[in-house]
Amino acid sequence: MPTPRRRILLIAAVPVIAAAALATAEFTSAFAADDLPAAPSAAAPAVASPAAGSPSATTKPADGAGAPAAGVAPGAAGPGSSAPVAPKAAGSKPAGPAAGKAPAPLAVQELPNQAKAGWKPIGSPKSRDVAPSSSLNECAAVEGATGWQQQGWASAAKTPAIQDTFTFATPADADRARQALNTQLDGCQNALRDAQTKQGRTADATSARTATSPVAGAWQYQWTAVPGMSAPGAQTHHVYLAGNGNVLTVLQYSDLASAGQGNSATPASDAELLTTLAGSLALTR
Repeated sequence: MPTPRRRILLIAAVPVIAAAALATAEFTSAFAADDLPAAPSAAAPAVASPAAGSPSATTKPADGAGAPAAGVAPGAAGPGSSAPVAPKAAGSKPAGPAAGKAPAPLAVQELPNQAKAGWKPIGSPKSRDVAPSSSLNECAAVEGATGWQQQGWASAAKTPAIQDTFTFATPADADRARQALNTQLDGCQNALRDAQTKQGRTADATSARTATSPVAGAWQYQWTAVPGMSAPGAQTHHVYLAGNGNVLTVLQYSDLASAGQGNSATPASDAELLTTLAGSLALTR
Protein backbone atom coordinates (compact mmCIF):
# COMPACT_ATOMS: atom_id res chain seq x y z
CA MET A 1 0.00 0.00 0.00
CA PRO A 2 1.54 3.33 -1.01
CA THR A 3 2.12 5.81 1.78
CA PRO A 4 -0.24 8.80 1.43
CA ARG A 5 1.51 12.06 0.61
CA ARG A 6 0.39 15.62 1.28
CA ARG A 7 -0.81 17.83 -1.48
CA ILE A 8 1.21 20.91 -2.08
CA LEU A 9 -0.73 23.35 0.08
CA LEU A 10 0.86 22.09 3.31
CA ILE A 11 -1.91 23.74 5.32
CA ALA A 12 -3.90 20.78 6.61
CA ALA A 13 -5.81 21.28 3.41
CA VAL A 14 -5.89 20.56 -0.28
CA PRO A 15 -6.86 23.08 -2.92
CA VAL A 16 -10.02 23.40 -0.97
CA ILE A 17 -9.68 26.67 0.88
CA ALA A 18 -7.62 26.80 4.03
CA ALA A 19 -8.00 29.03 7.01
CA ALA A 20 -7.91 32.59 5.73
CA ALA A 21 -4.79 34.64 6.49
CA LEU A 22 -2.75 31.90 8.18
CA ALA A 23 -3.55 29.39 5.48
CA THR A 24 -2.66 31.74 2.66
CA ALA A 25 0.61 32.70 4.32
CA GLU A 26 1.57 29.05 4.71
CA PHE A 27 0.44 28.26 1.17
CA THR A 28 2.52 31.14 -0.19
CA SER A 29 5.59 29.80 1.57
CA ALA A 30 5.00 26.25 0.39
CA PHE A 31 4.18 27.24 -3.16
CA ALA A 32 7.38 29.27 -3.48
CA ALA A 33 9.59 26.43 -2.25
CA ASP A 34 11.67 24.64 -4.85
CA ASP A 35 11.84 21.39 -2.89
CA LEU A 36 8.96 20.29 -0.71
CA PRO A 37 9.54 18.26 2.45
CA ALA A 38 8.25 14.72 2.43
CA ALA A 39 4.93 14.37 4.19
CA PRO A 40 4.85 12.54 7.52
CA SER A 41 3.04 9.25 7.48
CA ALA A 42 0.30 10.66 9.73
CA ALA A 43 -0.51 13.54 7.39
CA ALA A 44 -3.71 12.07 5.97
CA PRO A 45 -6.62 14.51 6.44
CA ALA A 46 -9.28 13.76 9.04
CA VAL A 47 -12.10 13.51 6.53
CA ALA A 48 -14.38 10.83 5.24
CA SER A 49 -13.58 8.54 2.38
CA PRO A 50 -14.83 9.79 -1.00
CA ALA A 51 -18.37 9.07 -2.09
CA ALA A 52 -19.26 5.93 -3.96
CA GLY A 53 -17.34 5.82 -7.19
CA SER A 54 -14.45 7.83 -5.78
CA PRO A 55 -10.97 6.38 -5.30
CA SER A 56 -10.62 4.35 -2.12
CA ALA A 57 -8.60 5.55 0.84
CA THR A 58 -6.12 2.79 0.14
CA THR A 59 -5.30 4.05 -3.33
CA LYS A 60 -5.46 7.84 -3.17
CA PRO A 61 -2.44 9.76 -1.88
CA ALA A 62 -4.66 11.86 0.38
CA ASP A 63 -2.71 15.06 0.19
CA GLY A 64 -0.28 13.61 -2.20
CA ALA A 65 1.68 14.99 -4.86
CA GLY A 66 2.14 15.49 -8.36
CA ALA A 67 2.41 17.78 -11.25
CA PRO A 68 3.98 17.71 -14.54
CA ALA A 69 7.51 18.55 -15.31
CA ALA A 70 7.86 19.73 -18.87
CA GLY A 71 7.77 16.83 -21.27
CA VAL A 72 6.51 14.27 -18.76
CA ALA A 73 3.41 13.21 -20.62
CA PRO A 74 4.09 10.96 -23.63
CA GLY A 75 4.04 12.64 -27.01
CA ALA A 76 1.41 12.06 -29.61
CA ALA A 77 1.77 8.97 -31.72
CA GLY A 78 3.73 9.59 -34.86
CA PRO A 79 5.82 7.91 -37.55
CA GLY A 80 9.01 6.05 -36.75
CA SER A 81 12.32 7.86 -36.75
CA SER A 82 13.07 6.85 -40.32
CA ALA A 83 9.71 7.85 -41.77
CA PRO A 84 9.11 11.35 -43.11
CA VAL A 85 6.65 13.54 -41.22
CA ALA A 86 3.88 14.98 -43.34
CA PRO A 87 3.63 18.77 -43.04
CA LYS A 88 0.55 20.25 -41.40
CA ALA A 89 -2.06 21.76 -43.62
CA ALA A 90 -2.02 25.52 -43.68
CA GLY A 91 -4.11 26.99 -40.90
CA SER A 92 -4.64 23.66 -39.14
CA LYS A 93 -4.93 23.65 -35.34
CA PRO A 94 -4.15 20.88 -32.87
CA ALA A 95 -7.09 19.22 -31.13
CA GLY A 96 -5.68 20.28 -27.77
CA PRO A 97 -2.49 21.43 -26.04
CA ALA A 98 0.83 20.12 -27.26
CA ALA A 99 1.39 16.61 -25.94
CA GLY A 100 3.36 16.62 -22.71
CA LYS A 101 2.83 20.32 -22.06
CA ALA A 102 0.13 21.78 -19.85
CA PRO A 103 -1.39 25.04 -21.04
CA ALA A 104 -0.82 28.15 -18.96
CA PRO A 105 -3.23 28.74 -16.08
CA LEU A 106 -5.95 31.35 -16.28
CA ALA A 107 -4.89 34.97 -16.39
CA VAL A 108 -5.77 36.82 -13.20
CA GLN A 109 -8.47 38.87 -14.91
CA GLU A 110 -10.20 35.63 -15.95
CA LEU A 111 -10.63 34.38 -12.37
CA PRO A 112 -14.10 34.38 -10.80
CA ASN A 113 -15.27 37.56 -9.07
CA GLN A 114 -11.91 39.22 -9.76
CA ALA A 115 -13.25 42.78 -9.43
CA LYS A 116 -14.18 42.14 -5.80
CA ALA A 117 -11.80 39.31 -4.86
CA GLY A 118 -8.67 41.04 -6.14
CA TRP A 119 -6.83 37.80 -6.87
CA LYS A 120 -3.04 37.97 -7.13
CA PRO A 121 -0.74 35.13 -8.26
CA ILE A 122 1.20 33.22 -5.65
CA GLY A 123 4.42 32.67 -7.58
CA SER A 124 4.50 31.01 -10.98
CA PRO A 125 3.02 27.66 -12.08
CA LYS A 126 4.72 24.71 -10.38
CA SER A 127 5.21 21.18 -11.62
CA ARG A 128 4.39 18.42 -9.14
CA ASP A 129 5.14 14.71 -9.10
CA VAL A 130 2.10 12.71 -10.09
CA ALA A 131 0.79 9.82 -8.03
CA PRO A 132 -1.58 7.00 -9.01
CA SER A 133 -4.39 9.03 -7.45
CA SER A 134 -4.29 12.72 -6.52
CA SER A 135 -6.94 14.14 -4.18
CA LEU A 136 -8.72 17.34 -5.17
CA ASN A 137 -11.11 17.71 -2.24
CA GLU A 138 -13.24 15.65 0.15
CA CYS A 139 -15.17 14.19 -2.78
CA ALA A 140 -12.89 13.60 -5.74
CA ALA A 141 -9.47 12.50 -6.92
CA VAL A 142 -7.71 12.35 -10.30
CA GLU A 143 -6.38 8.97 -11.41
CA GLY A 144 -4.00 8.01 -14.18
CA ALA A 145 -2.39 11.40 -14.87
CA THR A 146 1.14 11.55 -16.26
CA GLY A 147 1.73 15.19 -15.33
CA TRP A 148 0.47 17.83 -12.90
CA GLN A 149 0.83 21.61 -12.91
CA GLN A 150 -0.47 23.82 -10.11
CA GLN A 151 -1.04 27.56 -9.79
CA GLY A 152 -2.28 29.44 -6.74
CA TRP A 153 -3.71 32.90 -6.15
CA ALA A 154 -4.46 34.87 -2.98
CA SER A 155 -7.52 37.10 -2.63
CA ALA A 156 -7.73 40.45 -0.90
CA ALA A 157 -9.41 38.53 1.96
CA LYS A 158 -6.32 36.29 2.22
CA THR A 159 -8.04 33.17 0.90
CA PRO A 160 -6.52 31.06 -1.88
CA ALA A 161 -7.77 29.78 -5.22
CA ILE A 162 -6.04 26.84 -6.89
CA GLN A 163 -5.92 25.62 -10.48
CA ASP A 164 -4.66 22.06 -11.02
CA THR A 165 -3.97 21.01 -14.60
CA PHE A 166 -3.32 17.33 -15.36
CA THR A 167 -1.92 15.79 -18.53
CA PHE A 168 -2.55 12.21 -19.62
CA ALA A 169 -0.97 9.74 -22.01
CA THR A 170 -3.94 9.88 -24.38
CA PRO A 171 -7.15 11.88 -24.85
CA ALA A 172 -9.10 8.72 -23.97
CA ASP A 173 -7.33 8.52 -20.59
CA ALA A 174 -8.11 12.19 -19.91
CA ASP A 175 -11.76 11.71 -20.83
CA ARG A 176 -12.09 8.70 -18.51
CA ALA A 177 -10.63 10.75 -15.66
CA ARG A 178 -12.99 13.64 -16.43
CA GLN A 179 -16.03 11.38 -16.43
CA ALA A 180 -14.93 9.83 -13.12
CA LEU A 181 -14.62 13.31 -11.61
CA ASN A 182 -18.10 14.17 -12.87
CA THR A 183 -19.51 11.15 -11.02
CA GLN A 184 -17.58 11.90 -7.84
CA LEU A 185 -18.53 15.58 -7.76
CA ASP A 186 -22.19 14.81 -8.53
CA GLY A 187 -22.17 12.59 -5.41
CA CYS A 188 -20.30 15.06 -3.23
CA GLN A 189 -23.10 15.74 -0.75
CA ASN A 190 -22.98 12.21 0.65
CA ALA A 191 -19.22 12.35 1.14
CA LEU A 192 -19.41 15.72 2.90
CA ARG A 193 -22.21 14.66 5.22
CA ASP A 194 -20.34 11.47 6.04
CA ALA A 195 -17.29 13.57 6.97
CA GLN A 196 -19.46 15.79 9.20
CA THR A 197 -21.11 12.83 10.90
CA LYS A 198 -17.77 11.16 11.64
CA GLN A 199 -16.60 14.39 13.27
CA GLY A 200 -19.73 14.59 15.42
CA ARG A 201 -21.11 17.58 13.51
CA THR A 202 -24.55 18.28 12.09
CA ALA A 203 -24.77 16.86 8.56
CA ASP A 204 -25.84 20.06 6.82
CA ALA A 205 -23.87 19.84 3.56
CA THR A 206 -25.63 20.42 0.25
CA SER A 207 -24.10 20.05 -3.19
CA ALA A 208 -25.31 20.88 -6.70
CA ARG A 209 -24.06 21.13 -10.26
CA THR A 210 -24.49 24.76 -11.31
CA ALA A 211 -23.40 24.66 -14.97
CA THR A 212 -22.51 22.04 -17.54
CA SER A 213 -21.31 21.49 -21.10
CA PRO A 214 -20.16 18.42 -23.05
CA VAL A 215 -16.58 18.77 -21.76
CA ALA A 216 -16.94 20.92 -18.62
CA GLY A 217 -18.93 21.26 -15.42
CA ALA A 218 -19.29 23.50 -12.37
CA TRP A 219 -20.35 22.54 -8.86
CA GLN A 220 -20.78 24.27 -5.55
CA TYR A 221 -21.28 22.88 -2.10
CA GLN A 222 -22.40 24.71 0.99
CA TRP A 223 -21.57 23.27 4.36
CA THR A 224 -20.10 23.78 7.79
CA ALA A 225 -16.72 22.26 7.01
CA VAL A 226 -14.83 19.95 9.34
CA PRO A 227 -11.05 20.16 9.78
CA GLY A 228 -8.95 18.27 7.29
CA MET A 229 -9.03 19.26 3.65
CA SER A 230 -11.09 22.42 4.13
CA ALA A 231 -10.96 25.33 6.53
CA PRO A 232 -13.50 24.73 9.30
CA GLY A 233 -16.69 26.73 9.40
CA ALA A 234 -19.53 27.84 7.14
CA GLN A 235 -18.57 28.23 3.48
CA THR A 236 -19.55 27.82 -0.15
CA HIS A 237 -16.99 25.90 -2.17
CA HIS A 238 -16.77 26.24 -5.95
CA VAL A 239 -15.33 23.62 -8.32
CA TYR A 240 -14.84 24.06 -12.09
CA LEU A 241 -13.73 21.18 -14.33
CA ALA A 242 -12.90 21.23 -18.04
CA GLY A 243 -11.14 18.89 -20.46
CA ASN A 244 -9.63 19.08 -23.94
CA GLY A 245 -7.50 16.49 -25.71
CA ASN A 246 -5.08 14.88 -23.28
CA VAL A 247 -5.52 17.58 -20.61
CA LEU A 248 -8.04 18.36 -17.89
CA THR A 249 -8.01 21.23 -15.42
CA VAL A 250 -9.77 21.94 -12.13
CA LEU A 251 -10.19 25.40 -10.58
CA GLN A 252 -11.36 25.69 -6.95
CA TYR A 253 -11.97 28.40 -4.37
CA SER A 254 -14.23 29.00 -1.38
CA ASP A 255 -16.32 31.86 -0.07
CA LEU A 256 -15.77 31.79 3.70
CA ALA A 257 -18.31 33.17 6.16
CA SER A 258 -15.43 33.86 8.55
CA ALA A 259 -13.93 36.20 5.94
CA GLY A 260 -17.24 38.00 5.44
CA GLN A 261 -17.79 36.40 2.04
CA GLY A 262 -21.17 35.46 0.61
CA ASN A 263 -21.75 33.24 -2.40
CA SER A 264 -19.87 34.99 -5.22
CA ALA A 265 -21.18 32.89 -8.12
CA THR A 266 -24.40 32.53 -10.09
CA PRO A 267 -25.37 29.89 -12.67
CA ALA A 268 -24.73 32.49 -15.39
CA SER A 269 -21.28 33.43 -14.10
CA ASP A 270 -20.39 29.75 -13.66
CA ALA A 271 -21.38 29.00 -17.27
CA GLU A 272 -19.28 31.92 -18.46
CA LEU A 273 -16.29 30.74 -16.45
CA LEU A 274 -16.60 27.23 -17.88
CA THR A 275 -16.39 28.69 -21.39
CA THR A 276 -13.25 30.59 -20.40
CA LEU A 277 -11.70 27.58 -18.67
CA ALA A 278 -12.41 25.18 -21.53
CA GLY A 279 -11.12 27.69 -24.07
CA SER A 280 -7.88 28.16 -22.14
CA LEU A 281 -7.00 24.49 -22.64
CA ALA A 282 -6.72 24.97 -26.40
CA LEU A 283 -4.12 27.70 -25.98
CA THR A 284 -0.43 27.54 -25.22
CA ARG A 285 -0.28 31.19 -24.16
